Amino acid sequence: MESIKYIFLSLTIIFSVSLLKAQDIDSLKFEFPRVLQAAQNTQPVLEKLAADQDLVLPLQNIFLRAFKDEKILEVWGNNADEWKLIKRYPVCTIPGKPGPKIRQGDKQVPEGWYRIDSINPNSSFHLSLRINYPNAADSVRSRNEKDPGGDIFIHGDCYSVGCLPIQDEPMEEVFWLVVQSLYAFPHCEIPVLILPFDLNNEEKYAQYTKDFPQNIPLWEELKSIQLYFEEFGLLPDVLVSEEGQYLIQY
Repeated sequence: MESIKYIFLSLTIIFSVSLLKAQDIDSLKFEFPRVLQAAQNTQPVLEKLAADQDLVLPLQNIFLRAFKDEKILEVWGNNADEWKLIKRYPVCTIPGKPGPKIRQGDKQVPEGWYRIDSINPNSSFHLSLRINYPNAADSVRSRNEKDPGGDIFIHGDCYSVGCLPIQDEPMEEVFWLVVQSLYAFPHCEIPVLILPFDLNNEEKYAQYTKDFPQNIPLWEELKSIQLYFEEFGLLPDVLVSEEGQYLIQY
C-alpha cells in the first residue's frame, strides 16, 4: 500500500483530457525528475522491445497480467492488432498466501480483474501505478469487513504489504511505457489481471484448491478470463454480477 499523494486519472472526468489541458507529457517530465529519468533511461530499450514484436511506440493498448505464485508481471501490448508479449518482469516479493485481499492489514495481494486508475510520479517507492482495488467484486466479497483496504500499486523498490513491487529500474520501463500510451491515446484503459498462480497449471491447481477450497469459485471465474485471453488472443468484456462474480460477456 501507498499513502502519499498521487495524480488521479479519473474516468468520470476524462482523465487524459484534464491532465493534458494542464500539461503535456514534456511538462510532466519537467515537473517530475523521476519521469524524465525514466524516459531517458528506458526509451531506447522500450523501442527495441516493441520493434522485436513488430510494434511501435506509443502502444495503442496495454494489458498487464500478474501471477502471484510465480512472481511474474507480464506486459502485453498492441497497435490495434494482435496482442504481443512485450516483457516479463520478476515481482520482487509477494506477501500473504494464495487468495484475494479481503481487509485492510491482511497483507494480501488482491486477485481479480482491475485497471490502472492513477499514476504517482513521486512515489515513496520510486514510481508507481495504482490499480482500482477494491473494485465491485471486492466490495461484495469484503462487505462484512469494516475496511477492505486500498491504495494497491505496482511500484518500484522491494517492499510490499499488498502491492506488486518490481524494483526501480524495471518500474521505470513499465511506468514510461504506460504513461506514453495514456498521453497518446486519451481513451486508453489499461486492464490488469492478477492471478493467484497460473490457473492452467493442473498440478498447482489441484494442490491449491485442496489447501484453499474457499477460493475455488473466484479462481474458476479468473480461470475463465485467463483461458479466454489465451485461446482467442483477445481481452474479454468482464462484468461483475450483484453477487460479486466475474462474468464474461460473449
